[in-house]
Amino acid sequence: MTDTGLLDPSSVRALAARLGLRPTKQRGQNFVVDANTVRRIVLAAQVSAADVVLEIGPGLGSLTLGLLETGARVVAVEIDDLLAGALPDTVRTRMPERTDALDVICADAMRVDTLPIAPTAVVANLPYNVAVPILLHLVCGLESWTRCLLLVQA
Repeated sequence: MTDTGLLDPSSVRALAARLGLRPTKQRGQNFVVDANTVRRIVLAAQVSAADVVLEIGPGLGSLTLGLLETGARVVAVEIDDLLAGALPDTVRTRMPERTDALDVICADAMRVDTLPIAPTAVVANLPYNVAVPILLHLVCGLESWTRCLLLVQA
């Protein structure tokens, strides 16, 4: 565990092993394992404590923890029920003081019409094959966010 609570490569491997998780190509599961990369993403997204961030596909929680570290509230939409179920425990273990700032919705982001709180920003690390449909769904369906940082996996 790092001193900040962010995941590092060995933490990601240990968490995946504990969950019996093997990333699938079908869901485009690629997990960010470098805390400095997470910090750069969060900085580029200009996330602050005043934000409610909609994170699409939080996976094991690498980016989620970085977003929570800023003081922002995070609404995480995860299609994989195993990952959605594990995310609150990861946050509780690594950043217990931020547990109440996380809402996890187990659903397909292309079908989510309502959220528990209106987001001000969207941050996501998405597989190439679903990036455009998800972005179009968000543009047409959720009007509260004013900025977006979308990483698209090759």
